Amino acid sequence: MENTSKKHNAEDQSKVIYNTERVNLHDFGYAKSGNVQGDPDIYASYLERILNGDLVDENFRGLTEKDRNVKRDRIKELEKKQIEAEKENEKITAEIKNKEKQIEDHRAKLLKIREKRAEDNEELFQNTFSPFKFGVNVFILVALTLYLFFFYVSAAYKALYVDFEKIATNLAEGLSTGSIMPDPYELTEALRFNYLLLLVPFVFYAFGWAFHIFLEMKNKAKFILLGLLIAVTFTVDLLIALIIHNNTESAKELMGLASLKWSHNPTFYIILFLGFLVYIVWSILLDSLLREWKKREVTLNLKRILKHLRKDIKILSAKLLPVDEVKKEIERLTNEVNTLVQGNLKGYIDQFTTGWISYLAPENMKPVKTKCLGIKEDFEEKHKIQPGIVKVVK
Repeated sequence: MENTSKKHNAEDQSKVIYNTERVNLHDFGYAKSGNVQGDPDIYASYLERILNGDLVDENFRGLTEKDRNVKRDRIKELEKKQIEAEKENEKITAEIKNKEKQIEDHRAKLLKIREKRAEDNEELFQNTFSPFKFGVNVFILVALTLYLFFFYVSAAYKALYVDFEKIATNLAEGLSTGSIMPDPYELTEALRFNYLLLLVPFVFYAFGWAFHIFLEMKNKAKFILLGLLIAVTFTVDLLIALIIHNNTESAKELMGLASLKWSHNPTFYIILFLGFLVYIVWSILLDSLLREWKKREVTLNLKRILKHLRKDIKILSAKLLPVDEVKKEIERLTNEVNTLVQGNLKGYIDQFTTGWISYLAPENMKPVKTKCLGIKEDFEEKHKIQPGIVKVVK
C-alpha cells in the first residue's frame, strides 16, 4: 500500500505543469528528495525546470517591461538593417558570380590556346612567344638604330654642308675625301651648323614604322602602299648619295682632277646601300619584334584579365555586409527579451543537487545517490552548462 502511494506521488510530481517558483534551492532539493526517496527520474525533471527557468533561487532578478520594450525597438532596427544588408549582399553576390563566370570563360580560352599549340607543333612555333627570338631582335634592332642615327646625321651633314676647301686640302695631300660615317667632331659641327640635322634619322625611323603599319593592314592595298614607301625611301637615299657624290666630284674639278660619273663611282653605291638596305632590314626586324611581342600579349592579356577579375572579386567580397553578426545580435536581444531570470545556472544546479543528495546520505541509498550524480553529469554535458552568469530562457 505504501509503495503504491509513493508511485502515485511520483507520477503526480512528473506530470505537474510548473510556473516560475522562487525557493531556497538547497532546502527545496532536500525536501523533494525526501518526498520521492531520491527518485532519479524526478531529479532529472527538476533539473529541466531549473534549465527552463521554472525553478530559480529566491533572490533572482528579471528584466523590467521598460527594458524589454527598449530591446524590442532595437530588434526592429536590426531586422530592418538585416533586410537592407541582405538585399545589398544579393547584388554583390550576383556581381561576384558574374565575374567568376568570366574567369571560367577566360580560363577556358587560355586552356584552348594551350591545347591547340600542344597538338600542332607548327602552331606552337608560329604563335608562341619566343624569348630568345625576341631578345635577338632587340639586340640587333638597337645596334642598327644607333647605326642609322649616325649614318643619316653624317649623310645629311655631308650632303647639305660642303667644305670644298677641306676636300681640296685632303685631295692635295693625297688623303680621302672622308668617310660616310661621321667623326666625333663632325656631330658637333653638324649641331653647330643646324641642330635640326639630328632629326633626320627619325624621318627614316618613321618610314620603318609605316612599313610595319602597312604590313598589318588586311586589304590588298597594303602591297601598293608598301611599294610606294620603299620607292620613296630609295629615292631619298638615292638623292642623298647623288648630292654627296656631286659635292666630292665638284671639289675634284676645282682642283683640276678628273671626276667620275656616279654610275662608275663605288662610293656612290656604298652610300646608297649602306642606308637603304640597312633601313629595309631595320624595318623588317621592327615588324618581327612587334609581332613577336603580340604573341606574348595574347596569353598575357588573358592572364591580366584573370588577375583583375580576381582582384575585383576580392574587393567585392570585402564589401559584403556582416549579416551573421546582425543575426546574432537579434538572437541575443530576443533571448534577453524572453529572459525570465539571470542567475548562475551551474550554481543553481549544484545547490539543488546538494540538497537532493543530502537526503541520500545513508549507506542503503548510495546506489540512488550515484545514479543521480551520473544524471547531473550527463545533463551538464548535454546542455554544455559551465560555471558563470548565464541567461535562463523561458
